[in-house]
Amino acid sequence: MDEFSASLALRYTRGLGPRTWKRLFGAYGSAVAATADWSAWAAKGLASVRVQSEFGLGAWREKAEAEQRRSEDLGLLVVFFSDPAYPEPLREIPDPPLFLYYLGDLKLLAQPCVAVVGSRQASRYGTGMAETMAASLSSAGVCVVSGFAHGIDRAAHLGALRGVGGTIAVLGTGLDLIYPATNADLWGQLAERGLIVSEFAPGTRPEGINFPHRNRIVSGLSLGVLVVEGALGSGSLITAELALAQNRDVFALPGPANLKTYQGCHQLIRQGACLVQSGEDILRELQARLGEHRVTQATALEVCRREPADPEQQIVHRLLLDRDSLHIDALTRQTGWTAEKISATLLFMELQGLVKQLPGMYYTLET
Repeated sequence: MDEFSASLALRYTRGLGPRTWKRLFGAYGSAVAATADWSAWAAKGLASVRVQSEFGLGAWREKAEAEQRRSEDLGLLVVFFSDPAYPEPLREIPDPPLFLYYLGDLKLLAQPCVAVVGSRQASRYGTGMAETMAASLSSAGVCVVSGFAHGIDRAAHLGALRGVGGTIAVLGTGLDLIYPATNADLWGQLAERGLIVSEFAPGTRPEGINFPHRNRIVSGLSLGVLVVEGALGSGSLITAELALAQNRDVFALPGPANLKTYQGCHQLIRQGACLVQSGEDILRELQARLGEHRVTQATALEVCRREPADPEQQIVHRLLLDRDSLHIDALTRQTGWTAEKISATLLFMELQGLVKQLPGMYYTLET
């Protein structure tokens, strides 16, 4: 067996759930090694006798081989749980996927991520805020994760594509299906400049039961989840609940009191979610965790060494070149921007490791 066929064998073995296969990976390091030693699982305390027997019977074989043939015929790419490219935050949740099909830039899985989710039937205010906040996060080098749906999801992906952080779409269907079809234009942009992932077999249709499974990946990839607009009992609130169970931060945007699609956001705030009004608010809340991620991730360190891609950050970067430091007031005068705009830009650059704040509100380029 190769890693793909071994992973599929585990997935289609009746009674073998995430807790069991995570124990198997802890003991063996890969699906190939685990399946090669299946007859010793029970003796080693890694699986029950019943699960070991189910695997040995091979009832999984027909479905596993059919999915592998279909995936290979379509030329789908796969990242496995045993692969170093598999995202560490997702690896840590109680029920991570054994593998992800993907299309696009796999390096985005190594970026610090924030999920932006909300209603499919969103208000103009909600979609505008989702796009603006996603663009702010992406400008700071944060990758925006969402679910490729209408409304808030689409706005979040489009906003994130404006920055350097990029965006990841997590599907509730197979990777061979563009759903909704009206997002075909967005699919093309994500395939070229973002990343699309799915745990579902090719051919999987958009059934309601799939989307909570998708949502656990949306939150699992992320440091925190922002609910921009969501009604009571909506999928967005399910994502927020999953985020809390995964020890992620939850953020909520307040909205008009008379809109039902904001009742969920207001409930989250009453229950302790962090009220935010801008991407900068989220970055401030996550500053310590983003700093830790920058130190440990090689991709982020590469970002630190180059001129920023964002045009406004480039202006600040060039003003600080070949200078020991500049006071924030001097930067405000030289750019002609408002104090709020220069402060936000400097914060985004600081979180990316591009600039460093010195005592007295002076700034210098990070070396």
